[in-house]
Amino acid sequence: MSVIAYYGSCPSEEFVKYAFPESRLGFFCYGINVASFMDDRKASIKGIEKWPEQIKKKLLYEAKKGFRDRLKEAAPQTLVMDFSRASRASIMRYKNSVLTVPYELLEAGPHQQLEAFSLFKIMPFGSREFWTLVTNAMQKFCDFLTAELPETEVVFLDVPPTADYRGTLTDSNTYMTDFCRWQMRYPICRMLIDFCLARIKNSRVLTPPVPIYSDDAALYGPAPMHYAAEVWMETAAIYHANGGFSGLSRSCDLVSTLTNYSGLMDAFSKTALSKPDLQRFGLDILHGALPYLFAKIQSPAPSHFVEPIESHDVVAAFRWILGREPESALTFLNHYALANRKELRDTLLRSFEFQNQVKYYAKQ
Repeated sequence: MSVIAYYGSCPSEEFVKYAFPESRLGFFCYGINVASFMDDRKASIKGIEKWPEQIKKKLLYEAKKGFRDRLKEAAPQTLVMDFSRASRASIMRYKNSVLTVPYELLEAGPHQQLEAFSLFKIMPFGSREFWTLVTNAMQKFCDFLTAELPETEVVFLDVPPTADYRGTLTDSNTYMTDFCRWQMRYPICRMLIDFCLARIKNSRVLTPPVPIYSDDAALYGPAPMHYAAEVWMETAAIYHANGGFSGLSRSCDLVSTLTNYSGLMDAFSKTALSKPDLQRFGLDILHGALPYLFAKIQSPAPSHFVEPIESHDVVAAFRWILGREPESALTFLNHYALANRKELRDTLLRSFEFQNQVKYYAKQ
């Protein structure tokens, strides 16, 4: 009997359940950030004795550490991974140990969160300190797999969120708002997959090769990242029909990615029609940011790193040259994506708005 393992969250759990029903699950690690996974320093947490049982249980379990030793001991034939949680959950320090912020703590009351701030040093998701720790740990994780488990076949799940909801438990606006959040996180997951692919030779990518959707019977409830069971069943069947691991690609499926993104405008337009007061900034950000993010994923050009544009550069340039701030998130991100400060300046100077103002400046 082959040994299977997974590290990530519900996508990995679901795929393993349907793709390897006859295998022995030798190891699994759910919802723990790689910075904690690779940190072997155990923690004896004090002061959480009266905390809700679910939060306390998760923290005490994670504080025991030893994850990579257990993975090494399991020596799985296949390791399935996804980065859904890595693109959302913050991390924190307790003395010298690194831990993952539990989801339940994010939804706890202000008193509970105030207690947490007094016990732990929180490193918010997306901060420079957060990504420095995560990318350093990810490098160590790749080195660990290469050195200690060279024969293990690593399958990275490229799992975009789905706007196709076929249930009734969640209203359309709530679902689409959640979809917007996850769609913004998805390029981060893609970047992490590409980071690992370049460093783990025995690795492949699996993108669900079927239409993806969520319904009310999805594991953990309907959500953009909770696919219907039928999606995973079909994905597992096609995986084996194509030869399993050997039939997978060494790169993310561009067609699946672009197909998923192509439904964005329609999804948000329908939501706006059903709720006229819905803020459209999410759509502006998505369509402004995606070309820039996708360029970073595919082939980061050297010019992006020569005299790079910072967010305050865009605002300052608009104020100095046009006398105002960017009118929308889309405008901001389109200018933020320019190659350097010179191109930003030249773009604004060539703008129709500035050219119309020149004659008034000349008179003065």
